[in-house]
Amino acid sequence: MKKVLLLVAMSALSTIVFAQQDSLLKSFKYRINKLRAVQLYANGNSQFNRTDFSNVQKSSSASGILGGSYFYTKSTDKILLTSSANFNGNFSRATSNNTQAIYRSTSFSVAPGFNILNKWFFGKNFFEVGTEASGNFYKYRSSNLTLPNPSISRQGQYSTALTVGIGKGRLEDVTDMQNALWLYKEFGNEHQLSGVLSAQELIGLGQAITKGKNTRVLDSRISTKFLLATVDHYLQQKGAIKKSDIDYFSNLNDILFFAFNNTRLSGTELFLRATPSIAGQQNDNKQSDGITENKEKLNAQTFTISTGFQKYIPTNLIHQNNFGASVKLAIFKNKNLNQAFINNVISTETNTNQQVKQAALILFYQHAIYPNTRTNITFNFQPEVGYRELDSDKRGYQKVDLSASLNYFISYNTRFTCGLNANYQKNEFRVLNSPSNLSNAFQLSANFGLSVNL
Repeated sequence: MKKVLLLVAMSALSTIVFAQQDSLLKSFKYRINKLRAVQLYANGNSQFNRTDFSNVQKSSSASGILGGSYFYTKSTDKILLTSSANFNGNFSRATSNNTQAIYRSTSFSVAPGFNILNKWFFGKNFFEVGTEASGNFYKYRSSNLTLPNPSISRQGQYSTALTVGIGKGRLEDVTDMQNALWLYKEFGNEHQLSGVLSAQELIGLGQAITKGKNTRVLDSRISTKFLLATVDHYLQQKGAIKKSDIDYFSNLNDILFFAFNNTRLSGTELFLRATPSIAGQQNDNKQSDGITENKEKLNAQTFTISTGFQKYIPTNLIHQNNFGASVKLAIFKNKNLNQAFINNVISTETNTNQQVKQAALILFYQHAIYPNTRTNITFNFQPEVGYRELDSDKRGYQKVDLSASLNYFISYNTRFTCGLNANYQKNEFRVLNSPSNLSNAFQLSANFGLSVNL
């Protein structure tokens, strides 16, 4: 009789705890002093072909990739800092020949970039400063050895932006709390719980997952053991588990390492931001005749002010509602210079200056469904209406994006994915790279896929 009463009491307490899933997710705070991550990668490949028919044909190619990235984040009650940097380089070389000609080509590109955003919190208010920059340099050289000169193409791009803002509220990452609730629910379903954790202890379980995931360990095997040991220690300390058998560790490992974790947020943020930015592009194409050359220079300046709010509501463990609205005012200025050269002397030159002014109201709504730790379904709706001036052309515009996606877990090696999209635009325009009006359009698209890892 006592066991029956204990079972009934535990079931009642579990029901109360999971009825408060929304409040647990809403009250969770993602806090880490610092997390640093470094990734380096290199790849190379080559091939050689020889075909003997009426003519001997040979071709060979080689390419390589070298890159790396750095990520840093810090989340305390006073500061939320995220920063990242990346570098990517590519090189390729190809040769082909037959009885008529020999062709050779080489290409090289390098693309660095970084971004940083820091928010300082003063009670419920915040002040933020951020910057980002990226660049890309590309060179391509192609030659036919029967001709005296190669054709050479060079392209350089850069962009940089500064963001300054003030606001109220904070968006918290509650993904670890979500996994803590899934873990606790799984232990309950498997009758592995020896007691019931309170709401505050469940939040502590989410914080233990955060600690285990964000302690930097270079050896991935040691990192895996550390995460398992950290979460297991917390559960053992609270006396929540009947016994540490293989079933218990299987469930622990399954959710900590194989849950499909899209970032999940909770909270409300009101903001006012100003973002000036500049961007540029330069193209230089020299033809193989050694005489003709074309150059293009594009410079763009943008200044944007936006204000609005965004709200992320974890209704419960399975459902999430996100929505928001913003008003944006922007000015775009473009300068485009095109030059054609013959024997290093300008033959034609075109210089255009364009300015776009824009005012827009942007709304968004998203509903996400997480039926289990493996599957997610999302619905997105984002309309935008506004007014813009492109030189002397003044008109209103509208666009609507509607989409739905499914990522369905079949097995650890197999997933089914599906995406549906509908887009409508009227009087829409392209801002950068020669501002111009776009055609009115309504588009529907769908994609289905099955991914299998063997």
